[in-house]
Amino acid sequence: MIRRAGAIALALALALPPLRGQTGEPFVVRPSATPCLVVRSAPRSDAVPLSCILAGTAVSADSAVPFWRRIRMPDGTIGWSAKKFLGAPSEAGIAPLPAAGGAAGPTTPASIPDSAWLEIHVVDVGQGDGIWISTWDDGVPDNGRFEGRNIVIDGGPDASDQRNEFLKYILPRAHDGAVIDALIVTHPHNDHYPGARGIVAHFDVCDYYDPDTPNGPDFERFMHEVGAATCRGDPVRLRRGFPNFGRPDWGSELGVDFLWSGPITAGAPGMGSGGTRINNASVVLKLTYGTQSFLFTGDAEGKERADDPERPRYAEALMLADSAVASKLKSTLIKVAHHGSETSSTTPFIRAVDPRFVIVSSGRRAYSGTFLPDSATLQRYCAHNSQIRIYRTDQNDAAEGRTTTTDADADHIVIRTNGTVTVVQAYSAGQPYDPVACGP
Repeated sequence: MIRRAGAIALALALALPPLRGQTGEPFVVRPSATPCLVVRSAPRSDAVPLSCILAGTAVSADSAVPFWRRIRMPDGTIGWSAKKFLGAPSEAGIAPLPAAGGAAGPTTPASIPDSAWLEIHVVDVGQGDGIWISTWDDGVPDNGRFEGRNIVIDGGPDASDQRNEFLKYILPRAHDGAVIDALIVTHPHNDHYPGARGIVAHFDVCDYYDPDTPNGPDFERFMHEVGAATCRGDPVRLRRGFPNFGRPDWGSELGVDFLWSGPITAGAPGMGSGGTRINNASVVLKLTYGTQSFLFTGDAEGKERADDPERPRYAEALMLADSAVASKLKSTLIKVAHHGSETSSTTPFIRAVDPRFVIVSSGRRAYSGTFLPDSATLQRYCAHNSQIRIYRTDQNDAAEGRTTTTDADADHIVIRTNGTVTVVQAYSAGQPYDPVACGP
């Protein structure tokens, strides 16, 4: 089921989903909360401190947002605590209460609560990609589902904290040292990975993924920074190259399929050269939640600019040629590859994906005089289905005279799904807007 975004979607985005039960689930303050755990009036690191409780203190939690839980302290005071510092009672040697509904198992669409919203934030980073995904948290620790995971794909073009629009978006919603369960760098181009430096510097990164395709000394320096990252004191797990990705544990409710990735070695035929070859190493990831699905394509290409869009090449051709991969391409939503370039989204690939929502992450940088997205690329989606809705992070940038230094102007896109309904709220310069369908 698909609904248009609007006032209802915005209200849903502001609502706090209740957790199971009325009295809350038990947690214990972890020893890592030193000298004590600060409890705040709101889920922000700059909110007013209410209390500071010692490690080992038992609390209960009755709701959550990404990175934060609302807890009741022993004296009855209610406030917000960073999730990172709250553990299951078993961590303190206390027998946990039995989870309602029995042991965790595979989650079907029918067993996903209506209030269990997964969120995808496509951040306006200017010319580049920066995506943050947060899964719903049912408040029951370590039951294998609805664990409140946070996944980051790329990070945009700016490494410095002062200019890193992706970091500016996510950090106020989190706190220094918060946990990023997975950081995926789709490929080593400088409109994708530099902003991920801020994620590594300010967060605990548990798992890191990339296609293991080298691209010069700066990316090697970035990899040195990644290699020094930790997650709750343990080294980051490096999952470089498709064979090493495995099956991520992001909760049994979430289907995760890595459909394509490099490395594209110098001798590999049919993948182009230079930047094209690196684009075609991109990690392509599909997430399935209930009946809704989301395809993230990095910069994986399907053709040269002058090629016939009916004849796929490169990564798109190989995905379509692999029956196991091709059967999984159909998705509710696609983040269009290569910022909507004419080199992406061949007609057979669009038919295979058959999306209802199209997301384009781009800015105001000209490539040989051409700004992305290419109108011909978007027209191919509209020709496939005139009811498709296209959302862009460069909304009105051309009309407003934006440049590469001013194009990151809060044209964010927030996607929310409870496994049955998908709603999209887009922003233009921070103000909500709702695009019309492609139309005739």
